[in-house]
Order: sequence, then C-alpha cells, then structure tokens
Amino acid sequence: MKLPNMKTGLALTLSTTLLMGALALPAFGSEQANHTPTQHAKDMVVEFTKQSPRDQVKSFIDQSVQSKFIPGIIAGGMENGTRWSYAAGLANLEDSLPMKSHFTFRIGSITKTFVAAVILQLAQENKLSLDDTVEKWLPGVVQGNGYDGNKVTIRQLLNHTSGIANYTDHDMRDIIIPQNPYRYYTTKELVDRGLAKAPIAEPGTSFHYSNTNTILAGLIIEKVTGETYAEQIQKRFIKPLKLTGTSVRGSNPKIPGEHARSYNMDRLMKLYDLTEFNPSWGNAAGDMVSTGEDLITFMSALLGGKLLNDEMMKQMLTTYDSPFGKFGLGIIEKKLSNGKTYWMASGGTLGSTTTVGGPLGGKHILVLNTNAVGPEVDPNQATIFDKEFSN
Repeated sequence: MKLPNMKTGLALTLSTTLLMGALALPAFGSEQANHTPTQHAKDMVVEFTKQSPRDQVKSFIDQSVQSKFIPGIIAGGMENGTRWSYAAGLANLEDSLPMKSHFTFRIGSITKTFVAAVILQLAQENKLSLDDTVEKWLPGVVQGNGYDGNKVTIRQLLNHTSGIANYTDHDMRDIIIPQNPYRYYTTKELVDRGLAKAPIAEPGTSFHYSNTNTILAGLIIEKVTGETYAEQIQKRFIKPLKLTGTSVRGSNPKIPGEHARSYNMDRLMKLYDLTEFNPSWGNAAGDMVSTGEDLITFMSALLGGKLLNDEMMKQMLTTYDSPFGKFGLGIIEKKLSNGKTYWMASGGTLGSTTTVGGPLGGKHILVLNTNAVGPEVDPNQATIFDKEFSN
C-alpha cells in the first residue's frame, strides 16, 4: 500500500495499478473464457472479434499474461446492468492450471475504501465529524516524536495528508514478512511502528501515502461504535450487499473459496509462491479478500450514491493533488484521454494486485486482479481503463 517504486518492493502498495485499470468482456455467466500464456495473442484477437466488441481490451489482457511477471489475470465488469467476466493466464505456475474468473483474491488497499465508507457513514449519522481530531477519539495515541494528535483530523487520515509515517517499508515486504509469514501483529505494534518514525510533514500540508493512517481510522471506528472495523464492514456492506465472496481476514492466513496461487517478488525480481500469510500486518489498511463479482457490486453501489448521501459523496470526492491522481477519501479520480474522469480504488498486497473503478453513477464498472505483485505488474492497465471508459 505504499505508493512509490515497486522495484524496491513495498508491501500493500498502491502499485502501478493505482495509476492504471481494468477490462471488459461478454455478459456475466454467458462466457468465462480462459487462456494460457502459451496461446498466441494474434489468434486470440481474431477469436475475440467474433465474440465481443471489446476485442481490443481483451487482447491487451492476453498480451499482459505473456509477461513473466504476470501469471494470470481475473477480470470482469458491468455496463448498464449487464455483467461479464473473464480470466487469462495461469492460476498456478507449478501445475499450469488456468485462471478462473470466479476465484477469490486478496484486495490489499481496496480495504481502505471500505474503511473510508464506514467513516463517512458514521459522519452521515452524526456520530463523528470528518474534522474531529485524532486526539478526540484516540487520546494519547498520536503523541510524541514530533506528533500531535490535536493537529491531525480524520479527514487527513483518509486523504493521506496527516504527515504520519508509514509503518510498512521495503524490509517488511522483502524480508520480515516472507521470512516469518505466519507471525501475528497487534494493532498497537503497527501504530507504534509508524509513530517510531519521524513525521513526514506537518498535518494538512502535503500528500504522503501511509498505511498507519488507515490503522488509526480503524481504531476510531471501534471507539465510536464499540465494534471493530471488520464488524462494521460486515454489517454495513458485506451483509446488505450480499458480498458472499468478501471477508475481512484478520489473522486468518487462508484465502477462502477457490483461488489461484499468489506470487510475490524478491529483490532479484523473481516470483515465488506466497499464497498464505497472516494478514494481521495489513489490518484496516489491507486485510480483506473479495471476488470480481463482489467488487463490481460494491463499487457500483458506492459510485451510484447508494451507500452515502449527497453531502458525504461530496466529501468523499473532494480531492487532494497527489503524484497518483486526485486523491479523495479512500478513492482516486483519474482522467481519461478524452478529458472525462473515472474513480478508482487499487490495492497491492503480497502476491496480489487489484484495481476496480468506474465513472460516477455506478452503471459502468471494471475490475482487474493479477495473482502477483511486482514492478510494472501490468503496463497495459492504463490503456485498458482508457479504452473501456472512453467509448
């Protein structure tokens, strides 16, 4: 979830997919095509032309899985009520098993979008204000070492202008977690790890992506409601939207349901299997799993104004300039080549990279997941989003 250069390796990154996007295909349930990287892209484009007008988008996906850094891709979406799904490449490099579009996967920083939506609903219910200070809800937690929780607001946690340092770093992704993947991390450990580093900037003065922000937002949810962020996400979104493939994993190392193997990248840029690990180190910043189908449903409801009232949607979509687009509260605005915009959430965690988004209104959504994380996870993603939403 740290944004900068993936070549140095950052866990839970808004990797290159934060800047890029997803894809499109036939009506959901009518076709679930699966191709391995051994098939020739040119042949596949011809086949797609017969099956769907989205041949360009699909051909980019099939080109992507030719990369040694991209084992497989899960994709899907919705346009005006019609759903589609697609899968390309491999779910398992060892056995050459094909990817399947219904598989469950880790969604990394898209967890932040769920957490932000909980906070905004609490503000909608007048149970907190976005301009409340962290000190008000978590007295004494953000103090010392140059920090003062009286100067940091909930809004700044959600748009990453708090100046609070990130608890994740290169060593955590490349060494600490891979060497001991089942280790449990308490929330206090994560917060303390972030606050042990000096502030990045004065609150409200600049954008600096930090997982520590969302851990603190999760603690505020618990303080306000008496329930964990996981319980609130379950009650507010997973249950009412019938997101049957979505869950907050906490410390459970398993990916539920059918799923692909997940491949992490070492410092020699080699992929290795890291399908199972204790996701407690991600906490509210990135410990969820979902499916393409569920992410389409959630993002459609969010962008369609079904989860937040007009005022809270306005707050969510009020952006702060960042190197990665205009950053709102748990969501990012991106510009297309035709000048129009769409909104997206993206997340990379160990072995998984996911992007979901669409224009406001919630009628047109794309989702893309790759079962690997590393530099240039998919150089075609920006083009894929642009092709889909510029039409």
